[in-house]
Amino acid sequence: MQHLTPQPQIIKNCLGHSRDYCLLALSQAGFDSIAFGHWLAVPSQQLLLVFRHQQCVTIEDYQLAA
Repeated sequence: MQHLTPQPQIIKNCLGHSRDYCLLALSQAGFDSIAFGHWLAVPSQQLLLVFRHQQCVTIEDYQLAA
């Protein structure tokens, strides 16, 4: 899937880190996020951070429903 916008470095840096670290880093950088299940959504970037065993393992794009 193609990225809608380039990922900011702060989001790229979340890979391999805990959910708490990612929430704090995003908040400090001014990004709103929504935590649910094994994901952390960053609506302004249309990105999902996916967690396995409490570590961010991938960052995926998502599209808003029409």
